[in-house]
Amino acid sequence: MSSSSFTSGNYYRRRRNTERGTPKECWCGAPSDIFTSGSETNPGRLYYCCAKGYHKSHLFKWADECLVEEVEDIKAVINGMNRDISELRVNVGRLANGVKTESERKGGECLSESRCLRNVVVCVAGMAILCYYYSLFSHVLSCFVIISQLSRVM
Repeated sequence: MSSSSFTSGNYYRRRRNTERGTPKECWCGAPSDIFTSGSETNPGRLYYCCAKGYHKSHLFKWADECLVEEVEDIKAVINGMNRDISELRVNVGRLANGVKTESERKGGECLSESRCLRNVVVCVAGMAILCYYYSLFSHVLSCFVIISQLSRVM
């Protein structure tokens, strides 16, 4: 393969805005095949070519360029993922701070509510004890009243 094929292949590849990476098929629809260059300028270099040939209107693309494009595309995807991960870390940090703040606020509310509930329980228990002793003392007091009245009568 001569360097003129290399130039014409790059020209048509750029002009037609082909897909990046390893080509699956030619612009004409024929499948692409991989070949080894036997030229003096590019001995042993791999290239993709249309099964119909590498004329001006068909596919020609160096395999190493395909790999470079694929690596560049993967790097772009990885960089995008790294940005997404950084944004997610920031969002998780914000949410964690929000949850911590909310739980502290709710924890304070729960603590004050539990104290109020405890006070209500203590008051109710105190009232129950007072009622019990009142009924007991009122019964005892009524007995004393009856005894005192009986002692007067006698």
